[in-house]
Amino acid sequence: MLSELLRPWSEDLSNHFTDVPVPVAFGGDLEAPDPHPFPDLGHAGTRVVILAGPGAMLDRPSLHALAQHLGTPVANTWGAKGIYPWDDPHHMGTCGLQRDDFELLGFADFDLILAIGIDPAESPTPRFALTEVAFISPLALDELRSQAEPRPPPSFTPNQLSTRLAAIAQPGYLDDSSPRHPARAVMDLKRSLGPGTRVTAQPGLAGLWVARTFPTDRMGSVIVAAHDRPGIGAAIGLISAAEGTDTVCVVQGPVDATTEAVMEVCAARALPLRLEIWNDDIDWSPTEDLIAAAGPVVAWT
Repeated sequence: MLSELLRPWSEDLSNHFTDVPVPVAFGGDLEAPDPHPFPDLGHAGTRVVILAGPGAMLDRPSLHALAQHLGTPVANTWGAKGIYPWDDPHHMGTCGLQRDDFELLGFADFDLILAIGIDPAESPTPRFALTEVAFISPLALDELRSQAEPRPPPSFTPNQLSTRLAAIAQPGYLDDSSPRHPARAVMDLKRSLGPGTRVTAQPGLAGLWVARTFPTDRMGSVIVAAHDRPGIGAAIGLISAAEGTDTVCVVQGPVDATTEAVMEVCAARALPLRLEIWNDDIDWSPTEDLIAAAGPVVAWT
């Protein structure tokens, strides 16, 4: 549990997170659904899509090799942001945050979903099982690839989710009005980061916009927890900083007492964690545009 990683730094903080699993990025295990026997991948015309959860980060090279071998697109839950760079042709987008994500990705049009390393706290099966699903262990990807016939390279076309979100995020990235568009705040944040800086964010509006619109180019660079607890964004940031990673935690103000306690520990131990507070300087009204595009937010519910 997250509490065990926090205990060396603060017993009080540890007690706040006794029921929260450790993120996979820090070596945590998932209580994922039991893997299925390898599915029949059918003939070359069988339409297969991969849904990568945080557990898939355990073997990113094998995931990429499988997707290439099968000629299949890959959608990732927000806990696996960065498993593909945002502009990779295999990358369908980040999903699981809003009600209509999987419908807009076109999951119902596929014959089979390969669900790899899924965290049910992020994406319960009923949300994404719009067609047949096979749960595959992240440790069995090479074996699955060895048993599957290779497919021709795919011809990817934009899905409705990426198209709708791009129509909101891309103008937002360039919006120089004040208070700032949340997507502009995300882009300003990205431009301020060093090459190895990690971003954590508190679930809620800050976490939604970071998870939804931060353009990731490396795995593990963005972590937004699947569990909503006061101060969890900062607590994960503390663990990241304790590893020696320069880290920024984004929160929506006002700052809660647990986050303040985390920052006091970091200051006392000279840990490299910076707090970025989004408050009255952010115009949160574009959140309604996200909801109009992809339905209500279902993350953390």
